[in-house]
Amino acid sequence: MYRIVICEDDITQMVFLRECILKSLEGVSSQIELLEFNSGEELLESALEGVDIYFLDIQMLQLTGMDVAKIIRETNDTSEIIFITSIVDYIQEGYKVRAYRYLLKPIDFEDLNENILNCISDIIKKRENFMLIENKGIINKILINSIMYIEVRKKVLTIHTTDGIYNTNNSMDKIELELEKYNFFRCHKSYLINMEYIQLICKNTVVINNEDIPVSKYRISDLKTKLTHVLGDVLC
Repeated sequence: MYRIVICEDDITQMVFLRECILKSLEGVSSQIELLEFNSGEELLESALEGVDIYFLDIQMLQLTGMDVAKIIRETNDTSEIIFITSIVDYIQEGYKVRAYRYLLKPIDFEDLNENILNCISDIIKKRENFMLIENKGIINKILINSIMYIEVRKKVLTIHTTDGIYNTNNSMDKIELELEKYNFFRCHKSYLINMEYIQLICKNTVVINNEDIPVSKYRISDLKTKLTHVLGDVLC
């Protein structure tokens, strides 16, 4: 079951998007719930939960798609957001809301098809990938994609997730190796970060969940390179 939202104030574009999305997902699942809204205000008033993908038109009257995305991200870190736009001036802002893709108008079906299938594939991976964390005899099952960053102090790992904080005795080197394929980066000897949650990069720090996390001066260049690669997959 996939729950997908389209927020678009152009009815012609709305119809085209609906047809393209349903056509793209014909071979993926027969259980597609497609919800349509003509404005950001209407969408937010619905207080939806369990949405897998939001398709948001950036250039709408009053609340823009970017405004809506920022409000969504205040309480929702898991849904994917795909922006629809006729200009590319919003990519920098897209970092802050972790946009998955930008689709440029006029929308090309092949482009949409490729990107939505990639998005669904990533959603499937997120649903399947968990990590077991043990602490004092208690085992917690943590969704890997919910991990924002991990810090180590005196051989105790503190795992910061969107659902809470967990402690465990483990090796940072070992967990770094385990999470390497999930876009995690060792920005400092004491910190392992999920690059998808980066809100801002400063000279010697990154901001994740409004927290400043140190970045080694020897690793900042590599971080920017790898982040560009990750965001290239996400935004381009």
